[in-house]
Formats: sequence, structure tokens, C-alpha cells
Amino acid sequence: MPIPVSALIGSPRRLVTAIVLFVVLDLAILVINLWIAEQVARDAVAINLAGRQRMLSQQTTKALLLTTRPTQGEDVLRSRQETDDAFGLFEQTIKAFAEGGEARGSDGTVAYLQAVQGESAHIVATARDLIAPLSALLAATRDAPDSDRGPAAAYMVSHNQEILALMNRLTTALEHDSVRRTRDLRLIQTGAFALAMVNFLLIVFGMLRRHRSMEEDSQRWRAMARHDPLTGIANRKAFDEAVGAQLSRARIDAQPGALLMLDLDGFKGINDRFGHAAGDTILRAVASRLEAAARATDVVARLGGDEFAILCPLLHGKDDVDQLCERLVTHVLDLPRDNIPGCRLGISIGVALYPEDGYNPAHLQLLADRAMYAAKRSGGNRWQIA
Repeated sequence: MPIPVSALIGSPRRLVTAIVLFVVLDLAILVINLWIAEQVARDAVAINLAGRQRMLSQQTTKALLLTTRPTQGEDVLRSRQETDDAFGLFEQTIKAFAEGGEARGSDGTVAYLQAVQGESAHIVATARDLIAPLSALLAATRDAPDSDRGPAAAYMVSHNQEILALMNRLTTALEHDSVRRTRDLRLIQTGAFALAMVNFLLIVFGMLRRHRSMEEDSQRWRAMARHDPLTGIANRKAFDEAVGAQLSRARIDAQPGALLMLDLDGFKGINDRFGHAAGDTILRAVASRLEAAARATDVVARLGGDEFAILCPLLHGKDDVDQLCERLVTHVLDLPRDNIPGCRLGISIGVALYPEDGYNPAHLQLLADRAMYAAKRSGGNRWQIA
């Protein structure tokens, strides 16, 4: 029979708490995934812009040199404009790296950068200091078309390699920062996943443990329902089931056997004189003695009070019955009576045989019961075959 889920979950509050925690951890993993994706995208933009700075540095240098040619004309004007555009992008990007904010891509796309930290911040600060004189020189000549940009070109030529080296270092530092940041987020994600998995396993193993406990309890209760609580041997229900099953097989295979009904002689006097505690001790001892005297294949049961029964499959003929019954009577007569002085205890046994008396369980029990009372009326401590 399936065990209801309501029984498996135990405390609903505990289960709800575990499920909520599992959901929260799963959501945390999802958020971290989104966070990692967003951070990787931001880092990719920053690294791309840092790499573009090297190109802008080269472009600025080349354009400045073109503006210093002795001839004037549209080429020089275009070079001046190219210088202003290239250096403007370079300077704006450096500022965005330093302070955080807006930067533009080469195609005019707007990107938002976070202010860099650590080594990257030191590199950016050095680059800003390095380009500050160039920014001042270009600003001074920006509004005068005929002004000489030779000093700016000379400054850029002399510091171009240094600027390129700084931009290379910035790109490398940003890549390292991105890897470190992603690794840290992955560790957090792994920790959250591990906690979610542990929580899930706790739920599963908790339910399995509770299921196992309930199965064990169920088996224990079933065993208790089939055993006599005082003596520990089979009770009437278990005995009736065993008799029904055995006789069904015996009818098909034409097997012989016997059904014994047993009743103690003198037990009422023990109960009246020494009390029920002493009577219970006697019943437990008798049950133990009967099991010891019976064969391994026999089923020994207490039907109630001082009435016992034994099912004996494959018991062949009267001689085998006599040997078994003599052993049973002897074991009960040899029962120690140290704590019950003057105790006189015997046992009367009635026997019904199959197939001689048929295979009907109720009929066999009735015959064995009548034979047992006949043995008792004959003085007890004996057996009678129906």
C-alpha cells in the first residue's frame, strides 16, 4: 500500500522551509548567472575600448605629423580634424576609465564604463598625466586654423611609445580583472549550487529516511498483529492463516499432517493462588517449551488464555503423532516450578489428522478441540487422536 505524501513529509513547516530555501538558492544561481553575463559583457566592452586606445594613439600621432607639412590645403585641414576627433575619443575614453561614465565607440555607439580599480586605476592616472600637456597644446591651437601644431606633434612622437605601452598594460590589467571577477562570481555560484544540491539531498534523504522508518514501523506493527504479545509466538490470526495456506497446499499435493489443540491442566488454580503475574510467567515458559519440543516446520500458537495450538505439516501416521505428543507432554511436565511451590501443571492434547479427517480448517480444529477435552476428561497429561 503506497505511503501518503503527507505522511512522508513529516513537519509541513520543515518541508516548506526546505523547498523555499531550495527555490531561493536556485534563484540566486540564476541571478549570479545573469550577473556574470552582464559583467562579462561590460568587461568585453572595456577591454575592446582599451585596445582601441592604441589605435587612437597611433592615429593621433600620424594626423599630427600630417598637420605639420609646409603646404596648406584641404589635406591639412582634414588632418587637423582627424587629430581632434581621434584625440577627443582617446581623452574621453581615458576619463571614462578613470571616473566612470559615458564613452563612445568608433561608430558613435555609446558605452558606459565603470571606474577602474587597483592597477588599472594607476595605469589610467599615469596616462592622464601623460596626455595632459598634449591636451593643452591641442586646445591652444584648436581655434586657430593657421596655428602651428609642431610642438603637439613633437610631444606626441616623443611619448607615443610610452602611451602605447600604458594602453597595452591597461588592456592586460582589464583582462586579468575580468578573469578574477568572473572566477570569484563562479565560486559564489558554485557555492550556491552546492548549497542547493545539499538542501535537495537533505529533502530527498529525509523523505527516504522517513519512508524507511514508516516501513519498519509498519512491519513491526504487522509482526505484532501476528504474534501473541505475552509469549511472542503466533497468535490466533497468524495460526488460522498458516492453517488455511498449509491445508490448501496439502489438498493439492495430497500431503499428510496433523493439527493439535492443547490446553493446560491446573492452570486456573495457579492463577487463583499465585496471581496473574505468576500465570503469565507459566504461559511464557510453556510457550517456550512447546516451541522447543515441536519440529522446525511446525507452527506453535497461543489462541488465548491457556489454550495453545500446533500445526504439524508432513506428520506421518499415529506413531509420529505419539512421539511428538509424548515429547510435548514431557517438556511441560519438566517445567521448573521454583517460584511456584506446590504447583501441579499438566497438558491435554487433542489431535486431528489430515487427510483422514479432511482438509477443512474449521472441521479439523473442531475435531482436535473435542479430542483435547476428551483427553482432559480422562485425567489430563495425555493426548487423544480424533
